[in-house]
Amino acid sequence: MTFGIDRLLAEAELRRPLASRRIALLAHPASVTRDLVHTLDALFAAGLPLAAAFGPQHGLRGDKQHNMV
Repeated sequence: MTFGIDRLLAEAELRRPLASRRIALLAHPASVTRDLVHTLDALFAAGLPLAAAFGPQHGLRGDKQHNMV
């Protein structure tokens, strides 16, 4: 099985339509590549034009503890 993010990173023809678009990412802490790189970091490293990133209350990486007193 290959995850979509891994296919996107491996196959240039899948990235071409995204190069001229603004991309938003909806992710959570388990949104990782097969190498356990967070999807946000992987897309940024691939040079894709990320315009926004959305995640759960505790942050994209699960490191924010709002309302957890």
